[in-house]
Amino acid sequence: MQIIVKTAPKELLRARKWWNDLEMQWKFAYNEAVFGKGTVLEPPKDDELMILLIRANILRFAGPGAINPNMSTKLTNMSGLIPLYHLKTLSFTNTRITNVKELIRHTQIENLFLYENQITSLEGLEGMKNLKTLYINSNSIKSLTPLKNLNQIEELQAQHNELENFEGITDKHADSIRKFIVLPNGNLKDKEIIKFQNSVGLICR
Repeated sequence: MQIIVKTAPKELLRARKWWNDLEMQWKFAYNEAVFGKGTVLEPPKDDELMILLIRANILRFAGPGAINPNMSTKLTNMSGLIPLYHLKTLSFTNTRITNVKELIRHTQIENLFLYENQITSLEGLEGMKNLKTLYINSNSIKSLTPLKNLNQIEELQAQHNELENFEGITDKHADSIRKFIVLPNGNLKDKEIIKFQNSVGLICR
């Protein structure tokens, strides 16, 4: 069944401009991962474009080395997600991104999967107060501090990073987190793990 989206002419023009201004890598990514058209640069149909910009709340971008990949190249940034601030679930895996600052206004996200990238910092996630699931394993993250006020998290996976401590995870998180997988992390010393478990009450798995 074809979905018809009623769109004001000005909104449609803005949507077309957004597409035209996208980096080439993002046009390829959307055509492969979302519209199923393969590695082409052609713009989507107007209805497809408006559904993406207005209604889509789940997006998945998996690079060529991921399990069940849906892209043939690795994205280098997250700029193509602007202005999709209504997203609730985002999976962005096996890419070449090094930071997530472009997610600063994506405050509606509840489930975020960022494993197998090259992320060094979580700066940009501070406003995701509804975040419940966060997978950041297999990156190069050194600090969990940006998660300090995200007290709704229920599941956090952060193994295979460069963490030296648990700064950012407090006893307030202990009330909501049901699964905390953080091991192995090469720079975490046993003394730090024991201290954290005793003070916060979360078991490091």
